Amino acid sequence: MRLIHKLLYPLLVGIPVVTLASCSSSGSGVPSGPAPEVSSIVVDAVPTADEAGLYIANQKGYFRQQGLNIKIVPILGGEPGMADLQTGKAQIIVGNYVSFVLAQISHSYHGKSIDLRIIADGSHMQQGNQAIYVMPKSRIKTVADLTKYHAKVGINTANNVGQVLFGSLFKQDGLSLSGIDQVYEGFPDMIGGLAKGKLDAAWLPEPFGTIAQETIGAVTLADFDQGALQNFPIGAYIGSRQWIQSHPNTVAAFLRALEEGQQVADTDRPAVESALMDKANLTATFAAAPLQAATMTLDTYPLTMDVPAMQRVSDAMFEFDLEPRLTKPYPITSMIQPEPGEIGG
Repeated sequence: MRLIHKLLYPLLVGIPVVTLASCSSSGSGVPSGPAPEVSSIVVDAVPTADEAGLYIANQKGYFRQQGLNIKIVPILGGEPGMADLQTGKAQIIVGNYVSFVLAQISHSYHGKSIDLRIIADGSHMQQGNQAIYVMPKSRIKTVADLTKYHAKVGINTANNVGQVLFGSLFKQDGLSLSGIDQVYEGFPDMIGGLAKGKLDAAWLPEPFGTIAQETIGAVTLADFDQGALQNFPIGAYIGSRQWIQSHPNTVAAFLRALEEGQQVADTDRPAVESALMDKANLTATFAAAPLQAATMTLDTYPLTMDVPAMQRVSDAMFEFDLEPRLTKPYPITSMIQPEPGEIGG
């Protein structure tokens, strides 16, 4: 039996949650729902272990079984990927919640209108999956040293989950984000930046953290999975409201395949390693080596959209002044797209 996302808002108790409804599992190459409106879509994805469910579903042919041909395009972060939604170059993006919430609050990206819908929760952080790395002989020995020396710290893009991760970690030590110099580079480039001394520290999710340890001897300065950010939601699957709502069968087929990939990602580590080493998924630039794939730390890959858990992202953004125009945290429910027929009959 396989599960697909279905939204059920228990309005009588006033707490929105997403539950799963069971349906028959195909797994046999036969689509288990109506044919998609289109047969091919582009998915922009940040090439990290956060997206393991997507890569597994692609490698194992789950999307093809649902009548979809998926092209995965690597991007530096969810924030720049939104331009592809605006132009139609991509139909779905998987990346960090923070960038998507910021764009939705303003309903614009780079001066152009945008309206986003979340169709799936992608990943939640675990110990060792998201961390700050430095070189072993660095003068940076503690988190406080980052602000003491006004360190140059690599973060992949502006306006993303990195600001929340650092903000929470700094707050517990009484520090401020203004005490560091945020340098925006792609995760692979950060590894070279550390090795050459161009960066004092870098935020690296897996597999890039393990790659940095194995290739340049980088060491962990601090793990982000602590305090208020334990098991923090990191990745989400989103699309434009217009495209999502006009292609319900395509979205449903995508989710059925993704659900299978998420289940495998949560239960079969060798499958995750294989998918992250697959150059067809990640391209040669991003694919992990066998040793790195075998030693990296993985996320958890949810099969539900737990709205209270997802709301933690917006709450943290509000706390760290990433929602400055609001008087209370943005309600994540405003962005969630229910499957057809799940609300209002």
